[in-house]
Amino acid sequence: MKKNLLSVISVVLLFLGAACEKDADEIKATANITVINAAVGAGSVRVNPGAGSGFAYAKASDLGYGSNSVYGAFRGINTVTVVSATDTTKALFSRSVDLQSINSLYIAGQSPTVDTLFRAEKNLPYIQSSVLSPDSSVYIRFVNLSPNSTPLNITIRAAASNEVTALAYKGISDFKKYASKTASTSYIFEVRDAATNTLRSTLTFNATANRYKTLSLIIRGLMGTTTGTDAFGIFQVNYFN
Repeated sequence: MKKNLLSVISVVLLFLGAACEKDADEIKATANITVINAAVGAGSVRVNPGAGSGFAYAKASDLGYGSNSVYGAFRGINTVTVVSATDTTKALFSRSVDLQSINSLYIAGQSPTVDTLFRAEKNLPYIQSSVLSPDSSVYIRFVNLSPNSTPLNITIRAAASNEVTALAYKGISDFKKYASKTASTSYIFEVRDAATNTLRSTLTFNATANRYKTLSLIIRGLMGTTTGTDAFGIFQVNYFN
């Protein structure tokens, strides 16, 4: 009886040991975070995408104003932190977030008041360019990160209706599909004050060069400023490609 009991205990211990080893070797699912720096006057930032308190900001790359970069992390609950590149003790964003496969973190506002917007990107449209007959299109959405802007209408020049209506600050439009043919295809997007219809900015978008892509067009800068670093304008952020 004693011998049988010892055998059972040995098997249980062996099983528990194997289970622990399996947990230790389990591969964690990965995530990526696209960080967009559109904070007027805040300068460059550095990003800790969830590496913990031992993260070496001194070795991190600067993310300049009006640009974006993709960072890798593990899926699940992580503390993501963004600091000023010139003073890494100054956190612009530090929050525990539930990272999914694809995520966006927008750094906006105007220094010293910095706004942030985090979102897990679910159901992003995707065009399979590798199939025999891919959809000759591009998916585009607009994001208003101009801190002093009034609500904005987005139009295509000479079109009868708006592509986006009354997009407020920190507003994000739905994705919309645009044709992107082999022959040169372009769209002239106009950004207008929704209340006065005043033209604020234009962008000639080359759809052929962006074929099969999923992207955001980010409105940044200060409305009414036409020159310099803080000028009102648009830059592009790609997903997948």
